[in-house]
Amino acid sequence: MTAVGFRWERSSRAVLADALMRLGPNRCVAQVRPDEILLTEPPARRQRAGTAALLECGAALSTIWTVVRVLCHEPEVAFPYDPDRPDVAAVVRVGDVRTASDGEWARYDALRKLGEPGHDVKLQPVSLAVLGALAAEDFWPDTATPIVRPDWAPTLAHLGADVTGQSSLLITTPGDSRRHHVLAGAALHSTRLAAAVRGFSSRVLPIRAPGERARDVEESLLPGVPHAVLLVGLATPKLRNS
Repeated sequence: MTAVGFRWERSSRAVLADALMRLGPNRCVAQVRPDEILLTEPPARRQRAGTAALLECGAALSTIWTVVRVLCHEPEVAFPYDPDRPDVAAVVRVGDVRTASDGEWARYDALRKLGEPGHDVKLQPVSLAVLGALAAEDFWPDTATPIVRPDWAPTLAHLGADVTGQSSLLITTPGDSRRHHVLAGAALHSTRLAAAVRGFSSRVLPIRAPGERARDVEESLLPGVPHAVLLVGLATPKLRNS
């Protein structure tokens, strides 16, 4: 139930805008209304970025969720389909009051730490225990973040994601709808936050578009529809040849 009396005023809007700006220039468009936020996917952007645009909407959804929690409220997420507004990917409203936990404050602080490591940076692998702990923190519905198994590597390589010698997680959903893509993006971003809280860096490897990957997925051993691979590790500069 939407919290009575909560409105996105100047101060809360400023906190939200600062967090969303950290997603970069390709972020999803967030239309902030007094009592709700619409995440929209403009047609031009959809044509340019394809399903990646929905993953970016998911990253915005995760960011908004994080901000609402440190504002000490429960986020309420809906995925409406309005023929008059086909660009609306998700709607976030502010629900009941609930104090934010230390972990949620840590995730909010981690918003400042996210960023793709440069090409001159190598990710040193982490333990399976670390990967397992990150996978266990996924709370988004209809998503899973299993540790990548060695026998998945050939299929993932064919889908454009080379995981050789890397510590990696696979972001999956049971379906391939627009809602599933947004949720996958939210799970991906949230897992990156969880890694940053622990002091690890992460890099995203995209998966080929659905139309190109359908047969590969059906014939593979992958546990669901793959959306992205997340590499996790300790960032260290690559050694230069002398």
